[in-house]
Amino acid sequence: MEKSTGCPTSKFQGGEIFHGFRIARVEAIPEIRVTACEAEHLKTGAKVLHLHCDDRENLFSVGFRTPSRDSTGAAHILEHTVLAGSEKYPVKDAFNELSRGSLQTFINAFTYPDKTVYPVASQVRAD
Repeated sequence: MEKSTGCPTSKFQGGEIFHGFRIARVEAIPEIRVTACEAEHLKTGAKVLHLHCDDRENLFSVGFRTPSRDSTGAAHILEHTVLAGSEKYPVKDAFNELSRGSLQTFINAFTYPDKTVYPVASQVRAD
């Protein structure tokens, strides 16, 4: 932990490549005692924001832009369809499957007017 900011020290530096991600920026945010690390996947362009802090809770969230052209609820239907499994992953209820095989403290999905988000939290890092 850095003494001057109270934020954890990052093992990353801006510009380095880590598992196919380019580290764009590393910055301490002392107001909330975190070190933020922004990265972008070189092949897909997926963006990652990692907030490193001294908290037992681990949160992972995937979000997708799902802008709506009308009020038919297509993005919300897609949210539920994603969790219904597929031929390759034959699961009828992904939430129940994940709940049984994990010690998660939170699992959900949210549809907003412009995005869909799937958050999962656990105090077990391996989850």
